Amino acid sequence: MTSAATRPDERTFRGDLDVPPGLPRGIDLGRIANRDRAIAMYGRELVERLTDHALLADDYAYRAMLDFKDKSTGANWRTFDLALDQGIDAVPDPSPGLVALFAELDRIPDWVDFDQLYRGAVAFWRAGPIVPPVLAWATIAGGFSMYSATRPVLFSGRLRQSDKVGTRLIESFRYVVAAYTPGGMGRFEEGFRLTAKVRMIHAAVRHSLSRSAAWDWANWGVPINNLDGMVTQAGQFGVKFVDAVQNSGFRYSDRELEDMFALSRYVGHVIGVPEEILHTDYADARRKTEVHTLIELPPDELCRDVVHSVIAYSVENPPGDVEVLPGPIARFMTTERRLALAYGLLHSWIPADVLTALGAERTPWRHVLPAIRPLVSAAHGIGRLLPHDDEKTAFDILRTFNAAIEVPKGHRAVAVANPEEVHADIAANRGGMPVVSGS
Repeated sequence: MTSAATRPDERTFRGDLDVPPGLPRGIDLGRIANRDRAIAMYGRELVERLTDHALLADDYAYRAMLDFKDKSTGANWRTFDLALDQGIDAVPDPSPGLVALFAELDRIPDWVDFDQLYRGAVAFWRAGPIVPPVLAWATIAGGFSMYSATRPVLFSGRLRQSDKVGTRLIESFRYVVAAYTPGGMGRFEEGFRLTAKVRMIHAAVRHSLSRSAAWDWANWGVPINNLDGMVTQAGQFGVKFVDAVQNSGFRYSDRELEDMFALSRYVGHVIGVPEEILHTDYADARRKTEVHTLIELPPDELCRDVVHSVIAYSVENPPGDVEVLPGPIARFMTTERRLALAYGLLHSWIPADVLTALGAERTPWRHVLPAIRPLVSAAHGIGRLLPHDDEKTAFDILRTFNAAIEVPKGHRAVAVANPEEVHADIAANRGGMPVVSGS
């Protein structure tokens, strides 16, 4: 499928490898809604720059993946892991694609301040017990309410099959917890390792989906594209996470917000979001997230299936047996009550129109958070005036998570998804996606 203009030996990294010719411009893809309104509100330049990246993706990781597929290069997951753990110089005769990828991974942008990233990670977790349910239900499960972000995960069926949902959730938790742990994004730390690993898994998924007769290029753009990668960090683990925590009664200072979004910016850099659209700070992240939200199609039945599957499973079988509720509440909650509470909390964390499209149940629990928010806010305000140790709070929460989702001894290589298994599931179209007409 690689065109003559993008042969691997030419070593370009535009982001359009294996993209078929004749597609519309990004803004004219079927997935883009409210074009005129977005342009009127945010300007043509920004909207077209962002939507152009629905047809561009991470060619650094993708070229390394193409080297994996070419047995003559000697590149594979083992050499990638070796370079990740010991540096590219530890790999004998590394392939050109692997060299180019690690040149990017090892490059530290001049805007990175690791002390600031550490502070951002502490701020991410310092809200304490509210963070786990926000992550589980608003950020991870709620993220699949996005039409575009849900398309690539549908093909493997891993989020629609009850026997695989738990594994997928634990993998997500491991990556997020590691990347947002204080100090976790140092070059040889676990957060960096898993972020880079997820970057290559994205390239593997892109490779598999690019060859699927069920991938709808004209409607969806490139699988795992830059636009959706940008909003994962700026929006899903950025603006939407912050909004959910603050809607629960907590408040971040201006400095904390800048620190948190410096961290999510660096995570975005390491996972392959190009500087051209990567958010620069909190205000920029919010603006780009608002554009993405406006141009998204509403959730469809497939989104509903995934969101409800993830929430139901996480309520009945918390990933790694992580208790996402505070102890006194947890002891009172049956599975039925937990499910009702999860949907009730989502009414404070996810926009009403999205919840309506998802068919989310309007349980009486939706009144709980608005009722207690003033008390939470008052307690939080007083707590900020008294002596407090945000670092200890953050590490206490992280200790609980890490103990529950730790990788079994000797299985470090599969802390996140096994790319060969994901490829096999996509190739078999275990999600049952229909073949695109004319493919």
